Amino acid sequence: MRLTNLVAVLGLAAALAVPAIPASAQDAENENAWVKICNRDAEANKELCLITQELRSQNGQFLASAAIREFEGEQRKSLLLSVPVGMLIQPGVQIQIDGAQPEKAAFQICFPNACYAELAIDANFVTRLKRGGKMGVNTINRQGSPVRFDMTLIGFTAAYDGEGIDPQSLQQQQTDLQTALEKRAQEARDRLVAAQQDAVEKSE
Repeated sequence: MRLTNLVAVLGLAAALAVPAIPASAQDAENENAWVKICNRDAEANKELCLITQELRSQNGQFLASAAIREFEGEQRKSLLLSVPVGMLIQPGVQIQIDGAQPEKAAFQICFPNACYAELAIDANFVTRLKRGGKMGVNTINRQGSPVRFDMTLIGFTAAYDGEGIDPQSLQQQQTDLQTALEKRAQEARDRLVAAQQDAVEKSE
């Protein structure tokens, strides 16, 4: 894959990023960690789909992401991985599905917010993801210490085999989700204020 095309795909992935789920919430109970996003690629004149998951901490800090990249009608696929900056470049990224032998993906490019690696994969790799329970993304930081990010594979099959979400629909879902979260937070604040006022009135 040419570097210019990789940058374009990474830009699409970033632009279509799904609402981040805190890492501690992405456990075996979570079946919505993966999402499939499809869009028409103007250069290739084919539909491009990304089946992606993003990890963030409770405070919203980026941890890691993974995305399966597929073009309509093509057998070739890519696994795109991103990790925070500050990792050693030469060791690359090690991908491990459950207890299987790790596979290495070389870093391709770094931006101020993350470094990206790419691994060419095939249908057999996708099948392993479908049958797996967890995918480990392993790197080495500048101190030489291993860093591991675990991604659940629960829900991967449903996302991969399901219909892709177009960017406009995804953006609307994000907007609706944000509105619902803000409303819920405001209602909680209102209940707290009312309880405090009630307590003051009863103490008088």
